[in-house]
Amino acid sequence: MLQIMLDRSQAPTIQSIDKANLPQPVVHQLDNGIPLYEIKLGTQNVLKLEVSFKAGRWYEKYPLIAKTTSQLIKAGTTKNSAEEIANLFEYFGSSLKIDDGFNRVNIEFYCLVKHLDKLLPVLQDLITIPAFDPQELKKFVKRNKQNLKIQLRKNDIVAYREFTEQLFGKEHPYGYNSTEAYYQTVNIDKVRAYFDRQYTAQNCSVFVAGKTSPEVLALINKYLGVLPRGNSLPEPTHTVLPQPPFAPVALSVNSDSLQASIRIGCRTFDRTHPDWDHFYMMNMVLGGYFGARLMQNLREENGYTYGVYASMETLLYDGYWYIHTDVGNDVKDLAIAEIYKEIERLQVELVSEKELEMVKNYTLGMLLTSIDGVFNVASVVKSLVNSDIDLSYFENFTASIQAVTPEDIQLMAQKYLTKDRLLEVVVG
Repeated sequence: MLQIMLDRSQAPTIQSIDKANLPQPVVHQLDNGIPLYEIKLGTQNVLKLEVSFKAGRWYEKYPLIAKTTSQLIKAGTTKNSAEEIANLFEYFGSSLKIDDGFNRVNIEFYCLVKHLDKLLPVLQDLITIPAFDPQELKKFVKRNKQNLKIQLRKNDIVAYREFTEQLFGKEHPYGYNSTEAYYQTVNIDKVRAYFDRQYTAQNCSVFVAGKTSPEVLALINKYLGVLPRGNSLPEPTHTVLPQPPFAPVALSVNSDSLQASIRIGCRTFDRTHPDWDHFYMMNMVLGGYFGARLMQNLREENGYTYGVYASMETLLYDGYWYIHTDVGNDVKDLAIAEIYKEIERLQVELVSEKELEMVKNYTLGMLLTSIDGVFNVASVVKSLVNSDIDLSYFENFTASIQAVTPEDIQLMAQKYLTKDRLLEVVVG
């Protein structure tokens, strides 16, 4: 048999990616006005159904009520206990997942097409007649208070909490963090009131992906098209106070800790901002992937850490950017100095065309991966819809990446990463 030997001393040829096309959903409307986004792709008899509510902490009047409400939905209905519901989903090879975010609460499950009619009635009960048992609330509060005590002993958790509180403020929904005192204020009346106000057709979108059919759509309408419409409520607003130049924050969780968690960053903007695309590419060059500059410096050259990344957190009405890493306490000052050195390097030196081309191809490759498969497509569609962004954004973003220049990268670093804008938090 003829064997072909690879020359591993030579890197493979880099292939350019011209575009990434997002398959478009078909948009329907349920009887109660809920938009239903249908992504009909694939040949397997499998579905993913996701029900998304404007019910995150952005809409709450009392701390932790959004999270508590979403988690207690899983704790049973007036017909079935949490255990019975979990067993039913498991019996049909499925499982129910509820994610509570800053702005949205998403309820999802996967199933075979033939089992959808068995699971939809249970989902309908969960979002129309949840039990909200006071005893389940007590268990939830006790469990979360215990988890909180454990979390507050971890450097990275404390660093994140301090970082977000400093950026947005302790009262802002994007800035406040759970405390034992907040859990003490939670009660079942607040939960029920929040559920009645937010879990309505007016605040809902539905996404179905996989081997859909008119029968599947009719089933979804039968069980979700009866959700009460609710009242039309104004979108709440929350103000972030003007921020003076930040003083570095240094905290100690454990006196014998051998490591320090570092967070350096600033507030940015939502995805509709005109600088978002260029800032995203600047972030990729600096620390957005394993081969980025921060990783090359702190890990490969100096051995200060196993990993260091720069990340953009894009929220519906705001955003923030930060560098995050864990290093030995004995080298934390050296590591911080190297982080600022790499930021300054971006500000004073143009990125080479070769490096930028590599980052572009890596980024475009990630975009292609993000829409590889029907369920990934559904996730991208949901993200754009829930961010009030037109679905054409995906293709436009591809073109925007290809058009980025070294001067664009430098301008972003000069404009947004000045020392007076950056918050530095070190917990060790």
